[in-house]
Amino acid sequence: MTKFSPLKMLGFSLLALAIVSFSGASVQAQNLFKPAIKVNDKVITGYELQQRARMLQLFRSPGDPVTEARKQLIEERLKVDAAEDNGVLPSRDEVELGMEEFAGRASMSTEQFLRALKGGGVDEQTFRDFVASGVAWRGLVRAKFGSRVEVNDGDIDTA
Repeated sequence: MTKFSPLKMLGFSLLALAIVSFSGASVQAQNLFKPAIKVNDKVITGYELQQRARMLQLFRSPGDPVTEARKQLIEERLKVDAAEDNGVLPSRDEVELGMEEFAGRASMSTEQFLRALKGGGVDEQTFRDFVASGVAWRGLVRAKFGSRVEVNDGDIDTA
């Protein structure tokens, strides 16, 4: 019969705990990328929900960040689908301009804004997707209804 010292037993216990902890974290991380919501033929992952909720917290958006994240991501999938169906998806340059415009509202460059988001735990792709869906929707609305809108100098002065 082999006798183990208390130190060896502690070592084995820590090793076992580390293996269990690591495998649990791995499973949890894998679950983040599983589909959480299906919108038409597109999915929203747990990671996207988590990231959007975090971004909304950083933006200090009103309401419950998790509830609002779900709502926004579903709406955005529908908007992007509509834009895609009408051939009005934004180019990379249009998305970059949208990101620059959004960051400018906070008196920051895009790079500064992305660093601030990263510092708050939000991935650049989360912000890029957020802006891309907005740009796609504006493009669709402009394509559908732009020819019906007439703006005169009085309207501009009033605005």
